[in-house]
Amino acid sequence: MAIYFAFRSVFTIFVTYKLRATVMPVDKQVLLRYQVLNKCLRNLHREYTIDDLVNECNKALRAIDMPEISKRTIQYDIERLKGAPYNIRLNEKLKRGKQKLFRYKDADYTLPLFQVNDEERNKIEDAIYVLKRFEGEPLFDWVRTLLMEVEGGLLNEETSPVVTFQNNPDLKGLHHFNELLAAISTKRVLKLQYIPFEKDAITLNVYPYHLKQYNDRWYLIARPIGFEHCGIYPLDRIEEFHEVALPYKDSDIDFEEYFDDVVGVTVPDGEPIDITIKVLKDSAGFVVTKPLHLSQRVLERNDDYIVISINVKPNYELCSKILSFGPNMEVLSPESYRMHIGEKIKAMNQKYLNNAENLHSK
Repeated sequence: MAIYFAFRSVFTIFVTYKLRATVMPVDKQVLLRYQVLNKCLRNLHREYTIDDLVNECNKALRAIDMPEISKRTIQYDIERLKGAPYNIRLNEKLKRGKQKLFRYKDADYTLPLFQVNDEERNKIEDAIYVLKRFEGEPLFDWVRTLLMEVEGGLLNEETSPVVTFQNNPDLKGLHHFNELLAAISTKRVLKLQYIPFEKDAITLNVYPYHLKQYNDRWYLIARPIGFEHCGIYPLDRIEEFHEVALPYKDSDIDFEEYFDDVVGVTVPDGEPIDITIKVLKDSAGFVVTKPLHLSQRVLERNDDYIVISINVKPNYELCSKILSFGPNMEVLSPESYRMHIGEKIKAMNQKYLNNAENLHSK
């Protein structure tokens, strides 16, 4: 229950005040990375590649005996800083040959590092002490976002609610979340009764490892006993579960990076591949401001379209995302994946043609 009391403490601070400054992180490592990135991006006397930024951040982390981070982490930091509420703007034209260089478009810009008052800070630090025990869990990820808003010095009195969260009250399975989170945190083996789509219910014993949200749906990542690989179980397909008295086996998966190479939650075997996609102007702005994937890069841009590349493991979620853009998105390469998407479109087209013939024949 400690996590819930800690969460309530932070949330109380949040709803009692309102935003008065730019959101900044409270997590020590994240804050340090942002400080280093801010310093590098403001430096007019040196040009930084993505590898240079990674080296600078790792140098700062080593100085305080904190673990180093990967290029993916810095790419994610930059993409997050580009979006709301940070909204930094980079000089996208800055290059050294084919290498992209990173610098603020406005050299005078800096990330503001406001602080909360002492009383608020004491309350937050007490809450963080408890919450950090759950780092890596989705609840902590959500709370970290909230803490970012609190830490920036952000909130003042006389408030009305300033944040609205997307919620689907009809989504099944959410009542499982707290107990699954507790089972993961306390390392308990579970017996699940699970109903796959269009199949009979199955019962299996699993080691629960992680909870992840994607597209307004929660998923349990767990390894069935007797199997080598993890399964993905939507919470709305879990009928019931209970603890079983079996020894728990930890996972060797680093869930902080496990989903880095995919869109969504399905992680296929194999290595990620480069996929090149043409996006027409009607959707180009949306795709630039909300990338398909962390690895997204703009290769070509003109008045009619952009060409982007992503480095991912193709899965069902990526296919669905591409198809959701309709005629505004076209896979250019590799040819095998272009043909895969093309077959999906042909099947859809044939279905609509057949349905139209049936409708007219009635």
